[in-house]
Order: sequence, then C-alpha cells, then structure tokens
Amino acid sequence: MYKTKQRLKIRKLLPLIAYLFLLILSKPVTQFLTSPDYQPPPSMILTAVGDLVMHMPVVNSAFCPTENTYDFRPIFSEIRENLSTADFTVGVLETSLTGEASKYSGYPRFNTPYQIADALQWAGFDLVFTAHNHSLDQGVNGIKNTLSYLESINLPATGSRRHHEQKPYYITEINGIKLAFFSYTTITNGLQPPANMKWILNILDYSKLAWEITQVRQAGVDGIIMALHTGEEYQSYPSEADQQLCHRLFELGVDIILGSHVHVIRPLQTVVIKDPFSERLKSCFIAYSLGNFLSNQRWQYSDCGLMLSLRISKNLFHPGIDIELLSCFPLWVYKSNHQYRIFQVPPPESITTVPSLSPPIRQKMLEVWSDTEKTLLRWPGSIKQMEPPFF
Repeated sequence: MYKTKQRLKIRKLLPLIAYLFLLILSKPVTQFLTSPDYQPPPSMILTAVGDLVMHMPVVNSAFCPTENTYDFRPIFSEIRENLSTADFTVGVLETSLTGEASKYSGYPRFNTPYQIADALQWAGFDLVFTAHNHSLDQGVNGIKNTLSYLESINLPATGSRRHHEQKPYYITEINGIKLAFFSYTTITNGLQPPANMKWILNILDYSKLAWEITQVRQAGVDGIIMALHTGEEYQSYPSEADQQLCHRLFELGVDIILGSHVHVIRPLQTVVIKDPFSERLKSCFIAYSLGNFLSNQRWQYSDCGLMLSLRISKNLFHPGIDIELLSCFPLWVYKSNHQYRIFQVPPPESITTVPSLSPPIRQKMLEVWSDTEKTLLRWPGSIKQMEPPFF
C-alpha cells in the first residue's frame, strides 16, 4: 500500500519535473557560460617543436674562442619569447651530451657539449624527449651522462633512464591539470642496450606501454602525451603503417601524439575514438611529424620545422582532456657566416611588408610557408587553413 502511494506521488510530480527540465534546456548555453557563477575548466598551453639534430657545423658555430666554451643561446634568441610564454614547452633532444671536447661528434654518432642543454633551458624548455634513433650512439654511458647533466640543471627528460627504479614516463601538474608525458622510439639504428638493461631506453612495446598507461591512469592523470620517434625519413605523408600505429596508441589511452624522426613536416589530424577507460568518445590529436627544430640540413623541406601550441583543458563532464589547436607556425633555420638562428615564419602578407628582410630571406620564408601550407592542407582530415578555426 505504501509503495502504491509513493508511485502515485512520483507520477503527480512528473509534469513538474518535465517542465523544469525543459526550462533548463531552453536557457542559452552562452548565458550559462557568461554567468557570474560559471568557472571555466582548468587549462594550460603546451608548445611543442621537433628534433634538435646536432650536426658539427651547428656545434662549431656556438664555440666562443675567447672563453673556450660554447654558447648556443643566440640560436634560440629569436623564438625564446614564443617558447617561454607557454605553460609547458617540449622538444626532442636528438643527441647525447658530454663535457669532454675530444668526444664531440656529429652524424652518425652524435655527442654534443653540455651547453646545448643550458641553452634549451634558457630558451624556455620544460621537458626534453630522449627516446630516438640516436639514443644509443654513445652506448649506455652516453645515456647516463646525458641524463646526469640534465638532472644537474633541473631540466626534466623522459624516454630513457639512469636507474631501473625511475619511472619510464614523466608526470607533472600544470594549472590544475595532471599530465603524463611519454617518449618512445621504434628505431635504434641497429643498436641495442645490453640484455640486462633493456629498461634504459623506451623502445616501443605495446604490452609494456599498456601497463605503463594503466599505471599513470591509476595515478590520476587527466591526459597522456606521447613523443613518438618513427617513420620513413623525408616522406611528407604518413604511411598506412604509421597511421595504424598511431590509432593503436590512441586505443591504449594516449591523447596526443607528437611525431618526430623523418626530418620533414607532416600533417596534423584529429581522431575520434572510444576511450578505453571511460568507454566514452573522445577526440585525440596527432602531429605526424614536427620536422627539424635545429639541424644543418640545408635543403628544402628539411631546413624547417613546425611549432604548434595546444590548449589542453580538463573536461567538464567526465575524466579526460579537451584539446584545441591554437597555432601552428613554420620555423626556419637560418644560416649566415657559419652562424645559425631559428626564425618563426610569419604569414605571407606579413613577410612581404617587413622592410628589414633581405630579398633572399623574404623569398626563403615565402617558400617555407608555402611548402608547409601544402603539406598540412592537402592531407584528408588535416587542418583546412593556417589560422583558427583550423579544422
């Protein structure tokens, strides 16, 4: 009898509940978002660039004979503001580090003065990725020397480890958003770590990675960003295998992939998948390759890279992140009198109106912009234009 009366009361309330529900739906979303009580979700700006390939001409250009030391800071002076104003800036340190001048070397076995790391920190980098095809150029000791110096100047790194007890990923909290950064390579140039030290370098293994992603999810991270060193060099578009690899990583729980290794810029893309943890649909972001950030590769398509900025926000309605592309500017490595500078390439209408640019520089910048635009816009599913809204 009691249950019958309770059901009758609920039925009488149904019209009122329906009215209130429709009232809520009729309230414009913009009114909700502009309400004094509305609090936007926590967000942060992530800026990413590609590979620092430390050829010896680049290294030699930074030598200061009067002080008998190296200063790489001028190379980054033109883009320091762009790198340092982001909440978090990342890139691929594609070399080993050493303090012994007799051991400096370029391609094919890189070994670079420690001072490049000092310059990166000065320029605004917050994290460097160390899993790449040149990680083992100087063997296990090269990895340990590199990480030891980075630790000494408090510049975080992920992708390789000095000790087995260290985590194979890097977790940080920025503006209330907890993020996990991974760095993995599929290529080691035929070099392998000792059998009892496989842990020292992150070489892609899906089972291992799946376990690590479960670990960071249990640690409460909101999003997962992976630097992925893979692909066929100098190819401007990802192969079917590259695409399948990225999709598999998304299915494991990765949110953002920052590609490197191929020495050219590749397209950007968003992919909607079902999150393996929440079973909800989510949007993921791929930069198939950010190209060269710094190198001595002076030919077309390889003397440039991409600098992209993403706004990462906590999702309001369920665990996870929302990703918004804010900018993607080409970078050009300028060389003159054996000196190097990295320049952000502005849109063509700006290039042609800067009187201080010499005709050869103006022409080169126009070429870099045009090449980048063609690569990014021609790929199905990539961006539709070089300014917001991109997709």
